[in-house]
Amino acid sequence: MKNQALSKFRQFTRTPYALSGSHSTARAGRSLRFLLSFETDAMLYDIGQTFTELDTQSKRKDQLKRVCAAWAKGTDLDLAGFLGEMNRWLLFHDGMLMDEVVMLARMGLDSGDIPTGQFDHVVIDEYQDLTAAEQRLVTNIWSGHGSLVVLGDNDQSIYRFRSNHPGGIIEFDQQWAGKKVTDIPIPENRRSGDTIVSLANAMMAQAGSKKAPMIPRRGEAGELSPIHWQTLRDEIDGLAKYILYRKADRFLVLVPRRFIGYRLKAAIGPEAMTSFDEEILEIPLTQERFALASFIANPIDRIAVRALLGFHSDGVNRADKRNARAYQSVVTSGLSAKDLLLAIADGTLKVTGEGSSHVLARAKKTIEFLKSTTTDSTELISAIFDPDLSSVLQDPEEREKARTDLEHLRDSAHKLLGQADGDLAKLLDQLRYLIATRAQLTEAPEARVKIMTFHGAKGLEADIVILAGLADQIIPGFIDNQDPNEAKEVREEQRRLLYVSATRAKRELIISWPKSMNYKDATSNRVRLDPNSITTVNGQKWTKLGRTTLLPDGPDQPQAGEIWLRQKLAKI
Repeated sequence: MKNQALSKFRQFTRTPYALSGSHSTARAGRSLRFLLSFETDAMLYDIGQTFTELDTQSKRKDQLKRVCAAWAKGTDLDLAGFLGEMNRWLLFHDGMLMDEVVMLARMGLDSGDIPTGQFDHVVIDEYQDLTAAEQRLVTNIWSGHGSLVVLGDNDQSIYRFRSNHPGGIIEFDQQWAGKKVTDIPIPENRRSGDTIVSLANAMMAQAGSKKAPMIPRRGEAGELSPIHWQTLRDEIDGLAKYILYRKADRFLVLVPRRFIGYRLKAAIGPEAMTSFDEEILEIPLTQERFALASFIANPIDRIAVRALLGFHSDGVNRADKRNARAYQSVVTSGLSAKDLLLAIADGTLKVTGEGSSHVLARAKKTIEFLKSTTTDSTELISAIFDPDLSSVLQDPEEREKARTDLEHLRDSAHKLLGQADGDLAKLLDQLRYLIATRAQLTEAPEARVKIMTFHGAKGLEADIVILAGLADQIIPGFIDNQDPNEAKEVREEQRRLLYVSATRAKRELIISWPKSMNYKDATSNRVRLDPNSITTVNGQKWTKLGRTTLLPDGPDQPQAGEIWLRQKLAKI
């Protein structure tokens, strides 16, 4: 029977299912070994050695974005030279970009390598988050019998970075002209209190939403508290104090930047848990450890070896241009990944060019680790993802990020090892896929206070939600686009992101922002510095901040955080 339901369309289009098993011909000879962002970075530096028309990494990244956007939209691009170099690199290194999956699946369905009409009944949630190419795949996977149900809200479209197509849900009836299409609007909001729904409606009206305002149906007024603090330090301390005093309540704390979340966790203590899975390989140290784990698990993994050879000799920093010139001098040998490292380490293969000393040292270090490592998978995971390795980092916040990420990788790997039948290579493939798709590595343990980024909170809800760090210089912060139309679209998506975050709250929503922060703090965390915003107080430089302009003016006037906190604690 084909009478099956597909609850998450991306489970079909963005997983190995569509390109594996009996449909492997659709892969066009490509491996399902997906590249992570730091590995893609190394690939682009390598391409720069042979494709000199794009002479900077920035230009190559922009070109790759154009390619991925074209794949997402299902359109063609005349980028034959760049595509040719990239395909040669991927074929030699035996890998695939995650963005290619839908494109290859579409080609496989069009060519008949993947059977069409596999499902009589298809249910797709969050339809606005799919790309145009993914939405068009629906016509191939649905048999035309039974039912096709899509659920979505273009006002909750927050994945522009992966070229999602929110217009697909608006144009759905046009796409299926000739079929019986029933549009069922659901204007009721049964989650949030009246004041929270009113704020959300005002945000969408300001964003130019064409839909009727939501109708609150929770049956209670709810509480909305916009508050400001003199400094970011004051905001962290004040919010932590409020959370600690309300010991019987659970909190969902959403932040625009990870550094704010870590500071809140430190101030709250063990009751708080951060969840930043989508950024778990942000620190070079964790990237290096993940590349090492990938190679140890699978010694023929050329991508892992390439990534390892892109670091400084014995440190935890990425090398300049990822040692691309030195790597180019040896990669043409055609040796397998492990044999390449062995040949470099014992001098059989001479490394030349910029970065050669780094490549030689890295090869020796990796081979030494390989020879001395244990065969016990559990012990190996603990050794590679040892949180104490973070102690070499000088910056305290970077050190804390790395420690938390290594600990999470270690614990997640231990939990997933059973599902991988104890096979380390399968385990790393599973971890890599989860990270590449920005999915949660394992089910998060229960915590009274959950701290995560705005993107990570989609689909969640809580009685009390705090949106912290809502300074305009942080969100939207920098908008790196000179095209005014593009900049406007980025800004409006940031507003929708706030809308989604605000509507996680059921009873109480606290909107909080600092009025200033330390200048060094701002520059090290890429906070926007506005003209005439720098002041010096007692010899220390500060930058002024203001409430994000993405929020509308509401009936509730902003209140000084110190006064708000005093009033709140008096009631507890």
